Amino acid sequence: MNWNELLEKLKDGGIKIIGSLLLIILTFVAANLILKAISSYTRRTIDKANQMEDKAHGKQIVTVMSILRSVSRYLLYFFAIMISLNIMGFGANLNNVLVTAGVGSLILSFGAQSFIKDVVAGLFLIFEKQYSVGDFVKLGDYTGTVTGVATRVTYLTTVDGTKVIIPNGSIPSVINYGNKFNQAKIVVPTPYEANTAELIEKITGWLNEYYRENKENFVEPPQVLGVSEFNASSVDLTVVGKVLPLKQWQTERDWRLLIKKHFDEEGISIPYQTVTVIKSEPSEKDA
Repeated sequence: MNWNELLEKLKDGGIKIIGSLLLIILTFVAANLILKAISSYTRRTIDKANQMEDKAHGKQIVTVMSILRSVSRYLLYFFAIMISLNIMGFGANLNNVLVTAGVGSLILSFGAQSFIKDVVAGLFLIFEKQYSVGDFVKLGDYTGTVTGVATRVTYLTTVDGTKVIIPNGSIPSVINYGNKFNQAKIVVPTPYEANTAELIEKITGWLNEYYRENKENFVEPPQVLGVSEFNASSVDLTVVGKVLPLKQWQTERDWRLLIKKHFDEEGISIPYQTVTVIKSEPSEKDA
């Protein structure tokens, strides 16, 4: 082989390498452009969903768009990598590996079983509509607002602002507080000396007044269920009321403050435990 032939082969090889690199770059550029287009579409759809009057349906749309964006990212980059490997000449070798080892064993060899578990669990969570973006939920040990749902993980922001990322396959249980209503409930301790029947009527009147002033937060008017327990120092009355989702805690705080205010005005004391200390005189023996 003379120098001219060697230079020609190097030249041909260099052109092939440059061409392959350009094709790989174009592949990833195309994947990014498609991903940007999908992201733009999902963003516009989410903005429209957030303005819908049917909030529950809007949340479902936002969740589906979040899943679509996540799935698209995984698929596009997967195909881009596979095309790049084929351009580089590894297509035949990759096929031989898949045929020899089998797809299942290849996945296990890469340690992706937990990834598959998270993806499958995430799909079940979405299709069963267990929660949507914007719902206030308890996922295992974590309680907060769902800020995002991806193919593999769920993003949760707790009440103190902490962002928690939970793999979908690791969620043992789901408690969704974003149903059509929640129940506000408090227990009011009252003194044994008071006329319980009259006190129930008074508390009912105070609650009805609160209900009229905050009717937009209620599904059903509050009511005093009656005596729930006889404690050592008090007769306990239970108060309940159906309120809109996530309004139960504020309503319970308002009820406690309202009843304490009226108890003070009526001169009704809230029972509490006291300790009486009797100091004995020292005996002559102790002296």
